[in-house]
Amino acid sequence: MSNHTGDASLDGAGAGLSSVLVSKLLLVDGLEVVERERLASVLAELKLAKDGALDPATAARAGKLLGATHIVTGDLVSARLPSLALTLRVVEVETGRVLAATDVRGEVGERGEEFFVLVDEATAALISAMSIQLGARDRIEVGQVAVKGLGAVEAYGRAVTALDRGDRPAAEKALQEALALEPGFRLAEGALARVTAEVAAARQGYANEAVTSARAELAALEVRVAGTLPESPTVADLAKAAARARVRLARGDLAGAVALEEARAAATTDAACRGGAFNTALREYQSSGYLGHLLGDVHVWPWEVRMENADLLLALGRREEAWTLVLRTFQAPGPVFSPSSGPRNPSDWAARRGFFDLALLGRRQELQQATRLGHDEAARRLLRVVDEAVEDAKEGREAREAWEALQGRFAGRARADARFVTEELRATRAASSDRALVLGGYSAFHSRVRAGFYADVATVSDYRDLAGRWRSLADGIWSDAWFAEQRLAVLLDQQAAVPARDAEETARRVKELDEQAARSFR
Repeated sequence: MSNHTGDASLDGAGAGLSSVLVSKLLLVDGLEVVERERLASVLAELKLAKDGALDPATAARAGKLLGATHIVTGDLVSARLPSLALTLRVVEVETGRVLAATDVRGEVGERGEEFFVLVDEATAALISAMSIQLGARDRIEVGQVAVKGLGAVEAYGRAVTALDRGDRPAAEKALQEALALEPGFRLAEGALARVTAEVAAARQGYANEAVTSARAELAALEVRVAGTLPESPTVADLAKAAARARVRLARGDLAGAVALEEARAAATTDAACRGGAFNTALREYQSSGYLGHLLGDVHVWPWEVRMENADLLLALGRREEAWTLVLRTFQAPGPVFSPSSGPRNPSDWAARRGFFDLALLGRRQELQQATRLGHDEAARRLLRVVDEAVEDAKEGREAREAWEALQGRFAGRARADARFVTEELRATRAASSDRALVLGGYSAFHSRVRAGFYADVATVSDYRDLAGRWRSLADGIWSDAWFAEQRLAVLLDQQAAVPARDAEETARRVKELDEQAARSFR
């Protein structure tokens, strides 16, 4: 149905009205209606207009290809709100003869809010023109209101037109607009669900293509830096070892990366890395944007490497090993220490990662040293810091106990209720500084999502907050460039776990996903 009103703002109304009329005719028993996708395909084959601007002869040609007996065409001819007028024509496919031509006029309200009146009148006119006898049930179902307002129909029509040209993101946006104007518009709801799934699949598809390309780059890099670290390594040998470790990280082999980096840290010397020679050698392997991200922030100094390794050990769940490595690093940093200022005890690192008792131990050591040296002002400050560390340790232990208690309750429940979700949300505090707990907890959360554990609370605000909390924690774990693939998976998981609240949030999620794929892999 084409727009001949002269008002460009109604260009989508014709396609929208056509779809609404079709949805009503589909309710009539014994009447087979051709799907619009088939009609669009035939019109494209015949190089005819998709908006309904067909003369009887060309309409009959299209009808024969579709195997139809009748073709309905129409035009919006006048729009001086509150009045709206359209014409409808019923063409007999076999003869190309116009069986009926009728004008439909209606008062649709100053803002088109009563557009449904015109839709019902147009439906009745079509049924009469085709000499269809409605049963009682048909009359009730066809008479049900499918949509009320002109604005929602126009937005829906723009979505239909966008789908015809293959622009699913534009269709998604128009459908969201239609539902914002008229919540409960069932045609738009169904179409939006289908389109959103298609758009998500397309985005995941190109993200997967980007990942495949990145993996090929990694494979090429791995060939270039193959080998073992010799007993007396040169700067180039150390740089190759660092690149090999980054490849392990990008492939998710955290244990392999830890082993390679520990060997590199043990072999690194001040003389070998002074003057940027290490970074110069490493740049030889930065052959693309993705590998540039991957290799751009490799650490040189042994204590930095070992602190990063401690984080990787936490991600592997090897908490005691991480604790031991940190203590060893700070107690005996070795002959080479970073010239930059860094923490001289484990407190800062430990406090940020949930080792509250270790952090307290470090703070007490600082206090003892300041007292022994007679630094009274520093001692007074550190005394307050120790008190805070004591409180942090207490709260940390309580949070961990709450988390462990919650784990036992998961097994005894088939579904979560709002109270349980609130409890889980509070318990995630224990995970905020524990990389191993984040990884295990995040994976378990999504397993519960897939099993329908949260089905009864999917629209509850706390559930959205819970999913957002897990996403934020996991995103923090994989925030470094070499974990791009894992971070992309987190974004896709979030989309599946929690539908967006509105069009604005949907747009933000889409932008974030697109930027992540582009930034990390292209």
